[in-house]
Amino acid sequence: MAKRLIWFSLGLFLAFLAPAQAAVDLVTLPTREGTQLTIYNSEDITMVREHRLLTVKEGVNRIQFSWANTLIDPTSIEFRILDQQDKVDLVDTTYPAGRNEALQWNIKSQIAGKISVEIRYFTSGITWAADYVGVANEDETKLNVTGYVRVFNNSGELYDNAQTRMVVGNINLVEKISDLARRPPPGQPVPTAAPAAPPPDAKPGAAAKGAAFGFAVGQAEQLAAKPEAPKEVVKQGLSEYFLFTVEGREDIKDKEPKRLIALKAAEVPLECLYKLTDRDGDSRQFTKFYRFKNVKLLDEKGNKK
Repeated sequence: MAKRLIWFSLGLFLAFLAPAQAAVDLVTLPTREGTQLTIYNSEDITMVREHRLLTVKEGVNRIQFSWANTLIDPTSIEFRILDQQDKVDLVDTTYPAGRNEALQWNIKSQIAGKISVEIRYFTSGITWAADYVGVANEDETKLNVTGYVRVFNNSGELYDNAQTRMVVGNINLVEKISDLARRPPPGQPVPTAAPAAPPPDAKPGAAAKGAAFGFAVGQAEQLAAKPEAPKEVVKQGLSEYFLFTVEGREDIKDKEPKRLIALKAAEVPLECLYKLTDRDGDSRQFTKFYRFKNVKLLDEKGNKK
């Protein structure tokens, strides 16, 4: 959201009242230091966490955040100050009059410089799908397998430098995130009933069943990118849910599917079978099948790969 999050001046009125605190000129917001996408396919919901380094001045700073033309749930937007918390405070959150797709954070700082902040929220329109490609050797005794994850981003936002996490398992939402994204901001009439209470770590507007939901919302660890090594997927099990983290970071552009390599397995033992079937009616014919075991492979030293 580098195009939508901007600093703006306190105005001439405050400049006259407090000449010692100079107004902030319009500046270009630094790009995201990192983004984390946790995608739940079963309910079209994605938890987004943005890490940014903001430059503040002493006194009051105002930040405007807009979600125009996106599927962000405005009831879930949260701003967190990650360092210098004893010197920098979030005073309040206000909503500009007449605008349904923007809010303003007012920050009071005792220092001038850069601070680390996190912006997180739910969005919809991001999904993933897995597919696999297998290439057998000439005598069909070994198989090289590559697994891919395709991420489809139709959320209206570009997420650069993003770590992708995928959740397998069902969650139960009280209201769809795509519906919440179109609700008016606080203080204006809401045409639908208020949502039920969400899990402790989730923001209002979405409720989920299962500990994995709160786990995905609350986890702060980031896996470091390792461009010199093949990417891998870290699989974590929690109750009936599984969380897969694709190693490294990629730009997830809007309306442009992204293919990520999830796994690679070389020389998987393969067996070729021929079965006599009559699937097409009275005519009998042989059908060719491949069979391989889903087991951990060992390297030359006998260790699991």
